[in-house]
Amino acid sequence: MKTADYEKCAKRIADALRLAPGEKVLLKVDTRVFTPLVPPLQTLIRASGAHIAAVILAEDTNASSEGELESLRRLFREADVFIWLPEVHQGSRPALAQALNEWLDAGRARAVHFHWNSGTYRVGYVELPPQDFIDRAYLEALDVSPEVLDRQHQRAIGLLRSGRVRVTTPEGTDLSFEVGDRPFCSQIGDATRTRVQSARTRIDRDVELPAGVLRVAPIETSANGSVALPVWRPVLTEGRNLVLHFANGRVAVQGVNADKIDQELTAAGGDARMFREFALGFNPALAAPLEAPFIAYYGYGSGIVRLSLGDNEEMGGANRGGGVYWNFIHNATVKVDDTILVMDGKLVNAP
Repeated sequence: MKTADYEKCAKRIADALRLAPGEKVLLKVDTRVFTPLVPPLQTLIRASGAHIAAVILAEDTNASSEGELESLRRLFREADVFIWLPEVHQGSRPALAQALNEWLDAGRARAVHFHWNSGTYRVGYVELPPQDFIDRAYLEALDVSPEVLDRQHQRAIGLLRSGRVRVTTPEGTDLSFEVGDRPFCSQIGDATRTRVQSARTRIDRDVELPAGVLRVAPIETSANGSVALPVWRPVLTEGRNLVLHFANGRVAVQGVNADKIDQELTAAGGDARMFREFALGFNPALAAPLEAPFIAYYGYGSGIVRLSLGDNEEMGGANRGGGVYWNFIHNATVKVDDTILVMDGKLVNAP
């Protein structure tokens, strides 16, 4: 990454927010990574008339206290914007996660997530490409305009609401579900006050860059069928040649290490075994390349499908507790009744 690349990242964050004079910004940073982004971002924030009111340092800890929680609540009560920059281990300690969620749920403010490389995953056992290759793809992905993504998302939303959604793969996935009237989260990279005023869920106020994904918590009990996964990497246990069997939204796991994964889901409790989410990527720069397939930025690439288990409160779903377990599929076919939206990992019904 060159100086100009970090300046481009900073400008994209500023363009997404369109900060107003007097707005107060909280910045979360990890001093071990991506530090060249901070100076140009500071400059752009100040040039807008806004200012950085506080900096929260990343910590690799699960420690927490009531005093810390109350201190963070006070910070957020005074803030208009939260910018979350890349970390070595992307995540928030309990007090910070709670304070942030409470602030977003109150509907008073907005956040930008700029996590960069933490959202990159392997396809099966294929090694990831060099970091420079990934960085170039992410930089290109920043150029995709919110207007283009919005047009594609709105058309897809209408189609996905119109009937029963079916996801299939050559490996044997055959899962169907219904969206009903559940709210969609349309991540188009627009974090302006005007855009966030129409937010219906917490994640509508958490704007991701690069952008591109369309997310929904379908009616959980409508999910039936199976998801075939050559490899699944939950939090602790790696499973191989797995099949996730869904009956009325509840999963049973079959395959190598299925017993250990089952133990992990049991220990998580809550709705860890319930169908959580359907997500579809639209950013062409983040599509899985044929020469070196990998999942870029949490599955935001064009044609990438994400099917997950667990808590979906942030999306307006009914599941509570149990954590979140993602599964990425780069070669899915998605149909709504007889209309094809994705064929073999390629969007075919987008404007």
